[in-house]
Amino acid sequence: MKPQENQAPVDRSRLLQEYRTLLEEIDALGGPALETLSPQEARADSEVRLALLWGAKDEVADIENLEIPNGEMKLKARLYRRADARRTILFLHGGGWMVGSIETHDGPVRTLANAARANVLSVEYRKAPEAPFPAAFEDAEAALLWLQENGEVRGLDAGRLILAGDSAGASLCASLAIRARHLGVGLAGQVLIYPATDLSSTTASRAEFASGFSLDQSTMIWYAENYLSGGTPPADPRVSPLLASNLAGLAPTLLITADHDPLRDEGRAYAQRLIAAGNDVCYEEWQGTIHGFFIMDRAGKTARKLIGRIGQWAENLWNRHDYAERGGD
Repeated sequence: MKPQENQAPVDRSRLLQEYRTLLEEIDALGGPALETLSPQEARADSEVRLALLWGAKDEVADIENLEIPNGEMKLKARLYRRADARRTILFLHGGGWMVGSIETHDGPVRTLANAARANVLSVEYRKAPEAPFPAAFEDAEAALLWLQENGEVRGLDAGRLILAGDSAGASLCASLAIRARHLGVGLAGQVLIYPATDLSSTTASRAEFASGFSLDQSTMIWYAENYLSGGTPPADPRVSPLLASNLAGLAPTLLITADHDPLRDEGRAYAQRLIAAGNDVCYEEWQGTIHGFFIMDRAGKTARKLIGRIGQWAENLWNRHDYAERGGD
């Protein structure tokens, strides 16, 4: 995260004060770049570092740790329930397909459940490089199909399901939404928070924010190389949904980008392609923010504002479904 020696100073003047302060604190702490660690060391470091970005955690009605079968293995998952919840969100955490977990995202997912008045199933998928693509994608699909088969008996409404994720998790959600269309699995919507949508090329925002804005280009390259270490080409649309040939007929989408994020431009481009394909899309670029701000509650108020906005969008979407089912009365 720290700007490299001999580089021109980064311009953080347009950032919200909470993120200028956070990045200055990170600079002062120093320490090795994530990509200089082994994957196992990076994972252990991130479990602590990412979890510390969230402050006080919301209370929810109930939390249940689950195991979701996927072939001969089982995926760790955590179900957050609200007493008044009628709908369900399937959440996939970020972390470059290498780090992050249901623990690092425990705080924001609790808040999401309350903001959307929904039950949220947070799933921990397999990580690269031990399990490169397609492992995480297969795990996400397994979680979706498990919800379709088991949701009703657990009191979960899988018929009005919203997919949601941040960063690498948002990338998985975008690909999963395309896969759901092929499988004939209906989705109510998808929430893509600063997704990676094209691993095959560079953009102006990747160059402009290559260092010093929470997610460095060197780290992104490391993430992608490990994620694709099984031999999948970066232009494969399953890892680069922006390159999918057909994006028509997908679920309504809320797509969020941060304006000081190297992933900003590919998020913009994906929103444009979804709109051009005739989908219902709400695209919002949050000004003065950085990659990762969904989980940065300790920095200031913006993370909770974002989650509140997601909850509002989700509730409005579900209300529209209800209204249509009643025949518009």
